[in-house]
Amino acid sequence: MKKSLFIILLAVSLLAVAEMALVFHLVLGTGRVYKPVEFDLSFKPFTASELLDFNLEVDTATCGEKLQSDKLDTIDKRVSEIRELSFEKPTLFRECPESVVRYELMESIAEESSKEELEADDKLLQALGLIEPDEDLEEILTDVYTEQVAGFYDTESKSVTIVEGKSTGSVMDEVTMAHEITHALQDQQFNLEEPPLENDDYNGDNDLAVLSLVEGDAMTTMLKYAREYVDIAKLMEEELTGSEVASEELEDAPPYIQRSLMFPYQEGMLFVTALEKSGGKPAVDDAFRDPPLASEQIMHPEKYIDGGDGPREVPLSDIAGSLGDGWEMINEDCMGEFDVNVWFEQYSGLIASVNAAGGWGGNSIQYYQGPGDDYVLINMFAWDTPGDAEEFSGGYAELLEDRFEDELKEVERDSTRFVLEADGELFYCAVVGDRTLCVQAPDQQALDTALENFPEYP
Repeated sequence: MKKSLFIILLAVSLLAVAEMALVFHLVLGTGRVYKPVEFDLSFKPFTASELLDFNLEVDTATCGEKLQSDKLDTIDKRVSEIRELSFEKPTLFRECPESVVRYELMESIAEESSKEELEADDKLLQALGLIEPDEDLEEILTDVYTEQVAGFYDTESKSVTIVEGKSTGSVMDEVTMAHEITHALQDQQFNLEEPPLENDDYNGDNDLAVLSLVEGDAMTTMLKYAREYVDIAKLMEEELTGSEVASEELEDAPPYIQRSLMFPYQEGMLFVTALEKSGGKPAVDDAFRDPPLASEQIMHPEKYIDGGDGPREVPLSDIAGSLGDGWEMINEDCMGEFDVNVWFEQYSGLIASVNAAGGWGGNSIQYYQGPGDDYVLINMFAWDTPGDAEEFSGGYAELLEDRFEDELKEVERDSTRFVLEADGELFYCAVVGDRTLCVQAPDQQALDTALENFPEYP
């Protein structure tokens, strides 16, 4: 069983009037044993894994104290009325020192993904050009998640934790608390830790879609709370006053990381709004019981509402054995429409990203590590139509031109495929019907060996 933290981050700007993306999502593992200690640590420049290597044990439960107030009870009742769901029991609140919360967040990064898994993600993102070779994914996430934490909702303890000294009683605090209380209500009614919302078999795009539903619901509830119970002029005044406090780590993160963190709140809110227009709150409740499983459905709510355009399976076998001794598949995931969109926008612009990602049907992507620095990347897409597949292939060639510029050389090209070379690597793409196969390989022999596993592709 995993436990989820829904994190409130400070200094993330408002979207429109009160569209506040103030929460990030982390997942913590269970089974930890803590000993009460008092500590005051500077967390940088340590990474999450390095911090855990020190074998610190902190009893986070005893580091905080329970909170109860008429104000919190009032927010509870108002959220219940807005969301049209009843609490089975009142939300629990606790106040905790910031150092303990920061420790929990860093620990969560290490527990949710091992160092090996983070390194594998790092290599995959570098191979796609979504982060630079000298950037470290674990360090980026650690810096962003621990920069300015205000609190979180914890699905294991069923409580909202507020960082000691962060709450000022402001309008912003009240609206943000409504967001976190919504998570408590969701958890009581739909169980955020169990299928269909939590599933170990989900890929990254599945998880992103479910998270977008959860956060989108909390965002729309929060905004309705602000409209009904908050002085909007005062809220805007607080936002303008606090705008000088920048989220530097988030702003410095690679565009793909920024967009990935913000997507569930921005696009998730629009998705839930579309659900409400189609069928009111019951439609949102139904989505929690049968959630969207593709970022495509979040970006195009009608595809989920109409019920006819879920993600297609794109099965890929493990080809490590055919690549030779010392080869191993270390990463397997899914590039959703969101990923393709950001990938193309980063290199070729907005119009190219819309054209290339449109018609997404499904994907599987695999990263194989070979001897030394050699790797092979297998990236297969299913598209809605053969025309969509051809459009992606043409756009992908342009993406590589924009990414490598004068370094890119043409090796082979015909009407259905191309092989390009840049930075000592080969980039292959071929279209067969409504599918495209992209392969990155260190040399012609590795490329030919990989392609032997896909005889239908030229």
